[in-house]
Amino acid sequence: MDKPRSGLAWLEMRRGRPGNASQLLRRLGLGEILLTHDAFHELQPWRAAAHLEELLMTCGVLPAVDKYLCSFQHWLPGHLAGIGGPEHVKTIRLFSTWRVIPRLRARAERSHITPSIRRFAAEQIKYATAFLQWLGERNSTLAS
Repeated sequence: MDKPRSGLAWLEMRRGRPGNASQLLRRLGLGEILLTHDAFHELQPWRAAAHLEELLMTCGVLPAVDKYLCSFQHWLPGHLAGIGGPEHVKTIRLFSTWRVIPRLRARAERSHITPSIRRFAAEQIKYATAFLQWLGERNSTLAS
């Protein structure tokens, strides 16, 4: 870490509030949080978790992955939680798992993901969600 004081200040931020950096590190040390990218993608607040994940990648504790791919994977569970109806959630989860995320990973392997590529991936999910809602308002389904 280039500026240790900023790291210490970050650890003190939001002290006493759920999900602060100190609590995340404590839970990690106790084994309540697995040391995997997937575990970090499920944590809330996601920004604190994303920052800690990035620090752990920088230190070599976690394998490095593209930060915009991580950003998308942190964003997705919150979006899914806001979707009404379990069938729509299932459809969007499948779409993201089998279409959007593999494309992001392939791009990350070829070169790197830019902010606009990450934004486009989120827009695909948002438009697919809006389309499902539009169909539902017309008593239609994706299958029909």
